[in-house]
Amino acid sequence: MTLVAPNKISVPAIQELPLTLECRVIYKQKQDEHEITEENKKICYPQDVDSSFHGANKDFHTAYYGEIVSAYIIE
Repeated sequence: MTLVAPNKISVPAIQELPLTLECRVIYKQKQDEHEITEENKKICYPQDVDSSFHGANKDFHTAYYGEIVSAYIIE
């Protein structure tokens, strides 16, 4: 993986993935665990596995909304 200096943000682009969208976070929202059915919690968010286990998904998601501040293809 070859890192390339970004145009407008602090996170580098990746040479091997030339289509680059630089974004800034404008809003983030934590998933409300009380809105998830118990059935889906058991299936998708098992609490009886160690967090380091491959595929473990004990933590609820956070949705990020971003604004594209730069878009380009790395040559």
